[in-house]
Amino acid sequence: MSGGHGPGGYPGQGYGAPDFDDDPARARPRRQGGTRAGYQGPGYGSQDFDGAGYDRRGYDRRGYDQGGYDQGGYEQRAYEQRGYEQRGYQQRGHDQGGYDDQRDDSFLPGFGGRGGYDDGGGRTQERGGRPGYDDGYDPGGYDDRRGPRGGGTADRGPGGRGGRDDRRDWNDRDDRDDWDARNARPRKKATRWLPRILVLTVVLVIVVGGLVGGLDVYHKYEARYHPADYAGQGTGDVTVQVMSGDDAFSLAPRLVQLGVIASTRAFTNAASDSTSSTGLEAGYYLLHYHMQASLAYAALLNPKNLVQTTVTIPEGLRAVDVIAKISKTTKIPLKEFQQVLANPAQLGLPSYADGKAEGYLFPATYAIAPHETALQILQAMVQRFNVEAQAIDLVDAARAVGLSPARLITEASLAQAEGGSVSDYPKIAEVIHNRIAIGMHLQFDSTVLYGLGKYAVSATIKQTQTPGPYNTYLNAGLPPGPISNPGDAAIQGILHADHGNWLYFLTVPGGKSQFSATPLKGQ
Repeated sequence: MSGGHGPGGYPGQGYGAPDFDDDPARARPRRQGGTRAGYQGPGYGSQDFDGAGYDRRGYDRRGYDQGGYDQGGYEQRAYEQRGYEQRGYQQRGHDQGGYDDQRDDSFLPGFGGRGGYDDGGGRTQERGGRPGYDDGYDPGGYDDRRGPRGGGTADRGPGGRGGRDDRRDWNDRDDRDDWDARNARPRKKATRWLPRILVLTVVLVIVVGGLVGGLDVYHKYEARYHPADYAGQGTGDVTVQVMSGDDAFSLAPRLVQLGVIASTRAFTNAASDSTSSTGLEAGYYLLHYHMQASLAYAALLNPKNLVQTTVTIPEGLRAVDVIAKISKTTKIPLKEFQQVLANPAQLGLPSYADGKAEGYLFPATYAIAPHETALQILQAMVQRFNVEAQAIDLVDAARAVGLSPARLITEASLAQAEGGSVSDYPKIAEVIHNRIAIGMHLQFDSTVLYGLGKYAVSATIKQTQTPGPYNTYLNAGLPPGPISNPGDAAIQGILHADHGNWLYFLTVPGGKSQFSATPLKGQ
């Protein structure tokens, strides 16, 4: 092939007038009117040129003279840079006499697989009634949309100023966008997932929140009006402790934990519906596992279900006798009670007790619960004394009659030990006061025996002569502390002593005692 301009001023190889090509097989007949039929190259339509070799549809001299093939180096700019010969352009477009059936449809957009090329047999393919053009180009030349500087349609020849230079990389984004536009392929819009995810999240939160709230309301309704409950009396045995101050609301959780009832609400409902006039009493009760709540509440109101050991401590017993009786009844070892009495500070004694439990283990009937310890039992007895003392305002009452609280309890213990009946206590109190007032020894056998750790109706002469702090035959005044645990009657007898000149008395057990200002027979 040869470079330069052919007749009519058309430059280049294989473009424009065919009679300038070296290969006669690609020659095309001249058109009338001084124009030549353009070469049907890939993506190029037939080109009409005037006598000066320029396109009459808007191309100026910049198209070929200023950017001509000789000056711009078509071979270098078009074929070498774009690699037309390497890509098969020469073999497919020139040497084989036009495009044949073996053309590469993937060559470039607009160059293959379209109408508007020579089929190799001298026939121009037509598409849509427009001979010699690809679908993506205007019949008058290059599509208007692709001519940024030419002002109109133009040849897609290399270096042309009126059209788009094919030397640009087809991977360029603008070329890809134009390619999409030429093939009417709308670009996919970016999927906006974030707003959708946010909307779905909000909807999910609302739905889940509604479900949770609905379930919560439902469960509260069921728990209030249809609480879980067992049926029947239950099975097995379980001991339940009702503590002082307990009511249905404080006891119900413990019953659930022990497995007695199914729910607290069922038990409190049963308590509310109960018509019993009595309430819960402190103590241990024998119940069953898996009881109906209403039956469990009724069982707690029945004293027959109390599980306890009852022990009655009579008035006038010494402390050693009190613990012996409780140990025998409860089966708690006596040694445990003795250890407690050896450390009386833990009993909660009143301050005037001088650290001694004797006289302050209040005589009464006690219900000893299972698993209760020796310390707990004795603490309960001292607590009972404090309650009784508070009830009669013992401290102020003693001072009102000229006694200290400690002396009051000591005298009450003497009256309790010496008297034969409750009516004797006020008279014995008067005898004690009268003897102390004149400096006379009390001479009570009970004090002597207590000091010796003996039990008898009266002391022997030898015993009365045995020295000791509790020997009121040898010592004037009161003994150093109580000799027994007096009850309320003896304490009241001292606080309300009779008035008389009695200095002697003779006790008749179970009968009427004798009191006199002079010695009685048998004394």
